[in-house]
Amino acid sequence: MTQVKDVKIIAKKDFNSFVNNLIKEEEHEVIGVKTKGERFVFDLLEDAGKLRLNYDVTILPPKKYFLPQCENLMNFNLEKPFEVEESDVGKPRIIIGIHPYDIIALEQMDKVYLDSQKDDFYKKRRDNTIIIGVDIQKVSGRSFAASMKTNVTETGFDLMLTDLGNKYAITIGSKKGESLLEKHAEVREAKNADIKKIHKVRATIASQYKKKIKVDKEKWSSYLVANYDHVMWEAKSDKCLECGSCTMVCPTCFCYDVKDEVSLDLKGGSRIRTWDGCLLHDFTKIGSGEVFRSDVRDRYRHRFFRKGNYLPERYDFVACVGCGRCGIACLPDIADPCDVINDLSRFEKSDDTDRFFIKQETKVDEKGIIHIPRKATIKHMEKLTETETLFEIELDDKKPLGHIPGQFVEVSVFGIGEAPISVSSAPSSSSSFEIVVRKVGDVTSKLFTMESGDKVGIRGPFGNGFNVKDLEKKHILFVAGGLGMVPMRSLVNYVLDKKNRNKFKKVTILYGSKQPKEMLFANEVEKWKKTNDVTCKLTVDKCPDGEKWSENVGLITTCFPKIKR
Repeated sequence: MTQVKDVKIIAKKDFNSFVNNLIKEEEHEVIGVKTKGERFVFDLLEDAGKLRLNYDVTILPPKKYFLPQCENLMNFNLEKPFEVEESDVGKPRIIIGIHPYDIIALEQMDKVYLDSQKDDFYKKRRDNTIIIGVDIQKVSGRSFAASMKTNVTETGFDLMLTDLGNKYAITIGSKKGESLLEKHAEVREAKNADIKKIHKVRATIASQYKKKIKVDKEKWSSYLVANYDHVMWEAKSDKCLECGSCTMVCPTCFCYDVKDEVSLDLKGGSRIRTWDGCLLHDFTKIGSGEVFRSDVRDRYRHRFFRKGNYLPERYDFVACVGCGRCGIACLPDIADPCDVINDLSRFEKSDDTDRFFIKQETKVDEKGIIHIPRKATIKHMEKLTETETLFEIELDDKKPLGHIPGQFVEVSVFGIGEAPISVSSAPSSSSSFEIVVRKVGDVTSKLFTMESGDKVGIRGPFGNGFNVKDLEKKHILFVAGGLGMVPMRSLVNYVLDKKNRNKFKKVTILYGSKQPKEMLFANEVEKWKKTNDVTCKLTVDKCPDGEKWSENVGLITTCFPKIKR
């Protein structure tokens, strides 16, 4: 609740002087809300007279100043082995006129980008930015912020403005905000009557919302999960243009893509990060060409599950603040969460809200600058099959990778890009580790042309991995098919390591491939078969004429009946 001691009063003419002082000082880049045709945008402010604080909603959220639509993460030199220059995040900023719902959306972004693996670029921009919010004066017809309890906020700002007619009340939210006022503004202390006016203004605005949601945001997940297969998703997605506008204008969407752009002289280039969205067809496309959510219905449904189920389960917030931008941007008018959830409210709900959610089990240590790869050297390459090669990679800083069994790394080849590849070796104190690469895309194809001594970049480790502690004092059944043995090998060798073996009971390994020549780690598998307290059964889908094979033929499931209890 706003307290008198935290509030100052400034006349509107003095507020304009305050803004102009900030602009003239040139210590900060000053951003404000300006008109663009009949709409409003956040843009560079040259004069206080162009600032519009009585707007309804901006086209894009202020998120763009913390996670730019397109940003250069680093520059690289292709003529030198792995020379990288991290990009500068630019001049400190002051952003004036952010509505409460956008401030709350930024606080949600903080939970994602400032967790244990901090995004250094985002963090620097956050630290270098002063937020001057403003209470809503005009309600957008598509907004339902009052239903989401995001029409007001008591946190997330340095200063918060409330229009009281011929003056502004300024609520101080931080020392940075207080110092800014002391240096650049003429203000007086607020009185109890001013505080009452603030509450009255906020209550009046809250009563002007015509669009209301019928289900409390805490219950969205229950209705979504219960109606995962409802025909509504098909009916609505049939109208979808697959343009991704709804995700591009959303203040809580945080997905992005990363790609390398090579200079015209082929001597260097840049690694670029751009916004991406789950409604776009290629969002889930992988190196081999498959698209996991090729059906627009799946992508359309995923967007709402992300907002109302996945992120609430992981971060304990609904990733919608009721700004209404997606409803405005969507031509067929099917993107508005208020409409979709109100439709779902007529159907059944479920308490099993984590049914479609994969929990993050792995505790992640802070890794520093997570987007700048660690320099590494290919120590050894060994061809395993016609399509798979094992790479032993050593980190040049001579520090261990620090992975747990089952995690993966991002392997960078500058000028081509990066690819996620599972770590196949068990954790160790060594600075070397192993990966197995299948030649299926641009990065992996380039890796196949490289030699021992060549440089690559490594980011990570990432992913949940296996919870090794939970497996202790238990019998363990390993089941893997094809390339699935790559991350499984990391766990198998960890369990069978002499230092760890007494922590686990009997081990059974079932491993299958399409045909004998595609069996990975053949020599190691033979060693596993000869190890005490280890049962190892192999199978292939088929054995072509002329190939020798004395083990089982059939799918991996045909091995299950042969396991002794």
